[in-house]
Amino acid sequence: MREEPFSGSGPGGEEPEGPAPLPAENGPQHNLDPASEPAGSPSAGSPSDGSASEGPPPDSGWDEAPPEGPGEQGLFVCLPAENMELARFGGDDQTPPMAPGPLLAMVAAAVAGGDGAGLARVPEDMLFAMISGGRRMSSWATWLEFSAMRELALRHPVVPRRPPTAPAAPEAPAAGNEAAAGNEAAAGTGAASAAPVPADDGRVQFDDFVADEVSYDLRMSWHGAADRISYACDLAGRLPVTFAALGAGLIDPVHAKIISEQTDVLSAADAAKADPLLAAAAQQKTYAELRAAAAKLVLKLDPEAAERRKQARRKNDAHVRPFREDSGNAGMTARELPSDEVLASWQHVEQRARELRAAGVPGSLRELRIRAYLDLLQERDSRLTLTPAPGQDRGQDPGPGQGPVGDDGPQPGPGGNGGNGPGPRGGPAGTGPDGHARPDGHARPAGPGTGPSLAALVNLTVPLATALGLSGVPGEAGGFGLLDAGTARDLLAAAGRSPHTRWCVTVLYPDGTAAAHGCATGRHPPPPGPEPPGPDQRPPPDTRAEDYLRSLGVRLVPIARGSCDHRHAEPGYQPSRKLQHLIRTRSTRCTAPGCGRPAARCDLDHTLAWDKGGLTCECDLAPVCRHHHRCKQAQGWQLTQPEPGVLQWRTPHGRTFTTTPTEYPL
Repeated sequence: MREEPFSGSGPGGEEPEGPAPLPAENGPQHNLDPASEPAGSPSAGSPSDGSASEGPPPDSGWDEAPPEGPGEQGLFVCLPAENMELARFGGDDQTPPMAPGPLLAMVAAAVAGGDGAGLARVPEDMLFAMISGGRRMSSWATWLEFSAMRELALRHPVVPRRPPTAPAAPEAPAAGNEAAAGNEAAAGTGAASAAPVPADDGRVQFDDFVADEVSYDLRMSWHGAADRISYACDLAGRLPVTFAALGAGLIDPVHAKIISEQTDVLSAADAAKADPLLAAAAQQKTYAELRAAAAKLVLKLDPEAAERRKQARRKNDAHVRPFREDSGNAGMTARELPSDEVLASWQHVEQRARELRAAGVPGSLRELRIRAYLDLLQERDSRLTLTPAPGQDRGQDPGPGQGPVGDDGPQPGPGGNGGNGPGPRGGPAGTGPDGHARPDGHARPAGPGTGPSLAALVNLTVPLATALGLSGVPGEAGGFGLLDAGTARDLLAAAGRSPHTRWCVTVLYPDGTAAAHGCATGRHPPPPGPEPPGPDQRPPPDTRAEDYLRSLGVRLVPIARGSCDHRHAEPGYQPSRKLQHLIRTRSTRCTAPGCGRPAARCDLDHTLAWDKGGLTCECDLAPVCRHHHRCKQAQGWQLTQPEPGVLQWRTPHGRTFTTTPTEYPL
């Protein structure tokens, strides 16, 4: 073995160009004191410029010189003496893997290259090593992020809330209400208290608004950031062995998440008992095996844990909500409900689906379950639209459980009770879940021309050209998401069936921001749908848009942009309905960075407080959710509105984030 492995590799014995000597590992389990490094390692007394270095020890296995000669290249990496075993890069049952950290990252980068092209030139055993090394680096990176989050939380403990000196204002005002938000903001004001003391369950409590600063950097919602900081604190504080295993790359973030979730219900003392056992098990088990083992251990440590978890989740996490599927369809989910009621409800859906099939409604049982589910939620009956069987007119009894359908809707069945087939829990359709008659006396039919009725209490934003079938630009439903053109037209038709729907018109600038807005009074039909295809001839100019807008009788009001002449300023504190519409049309969501709460569910906040000279005007009002209303009044935060609709948020650490008016799809 050569004493100087790189001598002669370049002109005049110089070392070839390539990576500089790599630093020693410095993961969470490493000693960073240079005096403790083994003799001969680069960090123990070697020159900082790398001009001289010790060769590898005789047992390192480097018995041959690197390949030399025209066209031959080798990968040259200077490693600390204790890390000369490149077999440790991947690791196996006999060789512990190289711990994650800067050294592993440098070796992986040298092998893969900046664009990953180097992977095409390595043998498959090295590819396996790269996969393993990448996973260990992912664990270490998560450990690093969580460690920093926990340290940040420890520096920002919860500040005790000041007792209010005056009666609290209403909880959810339609607009403004700096006083109410100010009382709530006391949790984020005042001098910081001493370092936080963990609660009895070992959890650290931190200031809500530190999550906002984290969320801006990570492009997350504030509650997503708050959940992540809480998880980091719990993992590091309640499960230190698991956290250390994550930093050492022995387990991955999913293993850590499973352990945290399963032990969440345990006391701090029981969590400390479970921690080392589950951290060791995670190094040998799949995700499913670890989840099962953790569940068994939790029940062994605390037999009442399952019941306590069930009650807590039912109290805090139960919900029913709609959501948008990635496909553009929609879904509904109900979580953490009582088991007996869910099973009884499912049985009811199943029974109604079988009754639909028995009545002749077409479709598979899966499709009929969907129809039954939607029918029951909207108190309608799809059987009422069936065509009578041959030889059976509309005045004859169509069979048990279904009354005839007349021109004015469903008529009473044979029993004279207005029933239309079995309803909830065996009662006739047209009755409520308790078997009592509905106020209208019968179920609503479903079918062509009698689709769902949707009161537009949620904002539906649809380009007029899309409504007329002249464009495929998507629409949007507040709190739901984007709507493809066909779905947008369906929702407009559904809104037109409700007497509660009101129609507004917004004119856009070329950049998609709102230029003017107006509301129609009274009830109006939705915009006409696409024209049916005509004969092969040049059609006349389409005037449907102008005709429809003219029929609404809308008076458009310009929205301030760039500067404000205060033409819409109002003397009172509470903005009028007209001014509220202008502000919420300009900004359709909370104006804090990353917050997606619809403006209809936000306070209309005076950027400069009204009692300090702020105007009730376009240039000083903006939709802000209740959380960010409190946030902007917390210590160290500043919010300004340099021009109408442009909000600048300045954090306690001096960073500024700017939000601008909504850009509608064009």
